[in-house]
Amino acid sequence: MNLGLHLTQRLEMRLTPQLILQMTILQASALDLEQMVREEMEKNPALEESDDSPGTVESDVIASISEPAPEAAAPVSMVDAPAPQTNESQVEIRPGEEYTVNELMPDDGWSPTAYTGTGSDDDQTSAVELAAGPGQSLVESLMPHLRSVLSEEDARVAEFIVESLDDDGFLTMTDEEVAEQQGVDVERVRSILYAIQRLEPGGIACHDRRESFLIQLELAEADPAGLEHKLLTDHWELLMKKQTARIAKLCGVTEDKVRRAVMRLLTLETRPARGFAPGTADYVSPDFSVEWQGDLLVASANDERFPRLRLSQRYIEILKTPKAYAPEQVQFAREKLQRALMFLRGIESRRRTLKRLVDLIIEEQHDFFLHGKQHLKTATLKRAADVIGVHASTVSRAIAGKYLETDQGIFPFSYFFKAGAGDTSRTSVKQKIQAIIDGEDKQNPLSDDEICTKLKLEKINISRRTVAKYRAELGVPGCSDRKGF
Repeated sequence: MNLGLHLTQRLEMRLTPQLILQMTILQASALDLEQMVREEMEKNPALEESDDSPGTVESDVIASISEPAPEAAAPVSMVDAPAPQTNESQVEIRPGEEYTVNELMPDDGWSPTAYTGTGSDDDQTSAVELAAGPGQSLVESLMPHLRSVLSEEDARVAEFIVESLDDDGFLTMTDEEVAEQQGVDVERVRSILYAIQRLEPGGIACHDRRESFLIQLELAEADPAGLEHKLLTDHWELLMKKQTARIAKLCGVTEDKVRRAVMRLLTLETRPARGFAPGTADYVSPDFSVEWQGDLLVASANDERFPRLRLSQRYIEILKTPKAYAPEQVQFAREKLQRALMFLRGIESRRRTLKRLVDLIIEEQHDFFLHGKQHLKTATLKRAADVIGVHASTVSRAIAGKYLETDQGIFPFSYFFKAGAGDTSRTSVKQKIQAIIDGEDKQNPLSDDEICTKLKLEKINISRRTVAKYRAELGVPGCSDRKGF
């Protein structure tokens, strides 16, 4: 009977709990890591916040901690071998090695009352707690006033209208659609819209920008027979095409007068709901800082806000003297200390990886720190991975959500790892394109081909299509749309 049994050999990668935790910690931003540390301290009693103060227990107790008991060999079997004691309370962790409990054991003294949990009220304020709360929404800002001037039924319709506005404050529905959905007549809807549209700063709930401009002019008590009104009511299409000469001829005025009227229109609010945008401010917390110390660039980790962690001496004592405790207590202590060791290794691995990346940035982008953004060089994740000896995916995880503080400002790590043209980074090329456009004649803007030619004079050889792509990424329109009035 042939069962068809056969042996096969294959390679596969299995993610261990240690590796999963290290990847999670590596990907975490500074604010996320701070939260992870505090949550881990709450969940794992084997982790404590280090007190950096002198020991609070008798010297004979400290001596008994420093000298492992004979029966400690069995419970410490989770690691390879004991290591010599150190006098430093914060032991340096070496990546890629195994560690004994004694290696990470604090020797600055311990007593059960010394445990401080996540810190007292006097501790440094968490950066997460500094984040601003959400601002008032458009509904919350406008409805109190509308309820004071409208009837209860009209206020209900007004609330529906305000909730239907887009992010810029414009109404994307027609008056008829609002009337149909709310079960009221169109004239009533227009009466309610009249009240909404004339709330400060004016122009909210209009159907388009032209209508919004007209209402803002009305609230500003501009002359209804003025040139600004004529541009909006009679020559809007020509205005959008920037045909000032033709508008001047039709209005019987000089082109210069038309341009001055246009400049006054440009002072109006193009996004009426701009001041009511909800949401929270985006805060970033730099992981490292780079500063000049004499002629040298020095990188330092911004980890002062993180609690300084150590292993709980109580749990270490349980593993050092297991016969004095119940088997369940010994097993619990072993599991919690294993988790604590994994967590500490993950944090140290993250810190070392980021430090190596920062050192690489300093080495590769020295001209950036000396002369500014336009001297940023081409750099890739693959090359960074080759230099520091890890996989490119590890570098990708490491730079995600991480920030570097420099004399030039605060930048994401990813800012320093971008492709480009030759030795010039993509960011530098885009800045050069922006500089060329900023310096062009607004009455005769440069085409993409002309920008490409100017870049070649600076020995930046990119195609016209690439110029168009970078220009679009900068949010700059084409030459025909950039022509000034």
